[in-house]
Amino acid sequence: MTDLLSDRYGHLDFATIPAASAIAPFPAITVREAWSNVAAPMRDLWLAEAERCLDYDWPALKVTDRLDAQQTGRLTVASDPIYDRRTALGKLVIGECLEGEGRFLGQIVNGIMAICEETVWGGPEAFPLTGEHEVQLLSGETAAMLAWAHYLLGERFDAVSIHIGRRSKREVRTRVLDPYVDRDDYWWMGFMPGTRVNNWNPWCNLSCLTGFLLLEDDAAVRTRGIRKIMKSLDRFLLTHPADGCCDEGPMYWEHSGGALFDVLELLHAASGGEIDIYGERIVRDIGSYLYKVHIGGIYYANFADGDAKVAHYPDVIYGYGTRIHDPRLQALGAATPTIIRDYPYWFPLPRFVRSLFQERPSDAKPPYIRDAWLEQTQVMTARETEGAVEGLFTAAKGGNNLESHNHNDVGSFIVYADGLPVLIDLGTELYTAKTFSPQRYEIWTTQSAYHNLPTVRGVQQHVGGEFRASNVVYECAGDVSHLSMDIAGAYPPEAGIVSWHRAVALGRSGRAVVEIADDFKLNEPTRDIVYTLMTPCRPVERAPGTILLEYRPGSFAEIEYDKERLSFSQETIPVVDARLRRNWGDTVYRILLSEKSAVSEGRRMLRVAIAASAKEGVR
Repeated sequence: MTDLLSDRYGHLDFATIPAASAIAPFPAITVREAWSNVAAPMRDLWLAEAERCLDYDWPALKVTDRLDAQQTGRLTVASDPIYDRRTALGKLVIGECLEGEGRFLGQIVNGIMAICEETVWGGPEAFPLTGEHEVQLLSGETAAMLAWAHYLLGERFDAVSIHIGRRSKREVRTRVLDPYVDRDDYWWMGFMPGTRVNNWNPWCNLSCLTGFLLLEDDAAVRTRGIRKIMKSLDRFLLTHPADGCCDEGPMYWEHSGGALFDVLELLHAASGGEIDIYGERIVRDIGSYLYKVHIGGIYYANFADGDAKVAHYPDVIYGYGTRIHDPRLQALGAATPTIIRDYPYWFPLPRFVRSLFQERPSDAKPPYIRDAWLEQTQVMTARETEGAVEGLFTAAKGGNNLESHNHNDVGSFIVYADGLPVLIDLGTELYTAKTFSPQRYEIWTTQSAYHNLPTVRGVQQHVGGEFRASNVVYECAGDVSHLSMDIAGAYPPEAGIVSWHRAVALGRSGRAVVEIADDFKLNEPTRDIVYTLMTPCRPVERAPGTILLEYRPGSFAEIEYDKERLSFSQETIPVVDARLRRNWGDTVYRILLSEKSAVSEGRRMLRVAIAASAKEGVR
């Protein structure tokens, strides 16, 4: 397959590029008229955020905290001060640009110098040794933030001292740009044979491109860096699922598909519009993926490590939709609010600033598409009514158990009612060292027993690309959206599964219902078969065979199961992890439907519907 960027545009000479003002999607502080016209609500919001940082005491980065992270795997004690510094700096920069009177400038210089004095721009698990500079997420993001701060406030810095800009340039070049040009062995670059890259690729390449365009004065180095970025980004496009699906989950789209858009925008601007691959199918599909998995509000159909609640950046979504001429993606972007997250690990300074100047329709509504099928990744989404958040929504997946940010979840599904969660995929806890270690699947949220899946003879699904769905068939005809597959191959031999055909369907004729049908055959009889259903709603067994879930006050979903063959029990799981709590609250529940007698084959049906009325729910 032809490389979309390096083959077409690798010949371009970036010895001369447009001025930074022509590359950046927003004005510098000196363009006072533009900053004075920022809408009052957003102006007041950001000024308030910046004012809270006027007395910010730039925290020390303690070696003992890093040692503790290495020994215990708990990363937040060491990482919080690192990210706090960058968040405070970003807010102060925006505040100064809005006000333009120098009130925040001293603290901004303090922040820049504090970050430049950090021994390494590495994560909390790294011991800070001089000269050990790696191009990765944190170092790249730090370099990009300094580059954008220099673009926005460079003239004001020079008025204080020319050494501020010089120091920023030197640190960015030494820590990020030089290693990027000199090395080819970073896995995320995609140059190693057989490597499939993920969100790290466009994310790191975006940071480096920002540095090359805004801070690199050597024309030869800049051209070499940009050409290498195009070559690396081609690896992302070539290994990305051809259906456009971000198999890491929609939370990661902002740093995979979203970062792809930001890179393409910078390349487009730097080349005077010559670099343009927005018409390519893979680029269009990576964009349209986002509304295919949108449920309602900030809820998205999450699988793998991704969160269910995602505060996406509207400027990226709307801009992407505009470039690929997709009105549905534009509508989703225009309907997405700008949210300053309570604790963003990454402070996306250019996205927040661009959003202040991007004009988006104020009355937009998300597209709420009825059906989507992502064939390569084997993900189906379906909602009851096109264009409406009300009613049932379901998503189901086949795939394999070696996807990016993988959970052992082949055959799992979720159900929402009126845009609110009923049966869920938990996502994951706050990342620790264990998350990306050989002990990853000791974490309960990654295990199939805590997804909406069967456990047979106490045996769960295993990790690996060979543990996968087979005979996957998607159909959408009339009022029914239907996905079927054999998930037997996702379990090891000791489960004793000969075949396990699972079908997930949303029927819309009459009263809408999500049906899950399991047709199984085992090599010998067993009673030890348990069907797990995860929910944030307290389950109440109204009668044998019917479970009620109150997904909002006075509104109920009901689950019907085979009361003759299955027994109901439940586990209450207190949520202590902060990340899970942000998604699901203080408690989640595990519904367990267990076989009453030993069986070697059978068919089990589960039906999920919205109760017709509150009275029906509580009677």
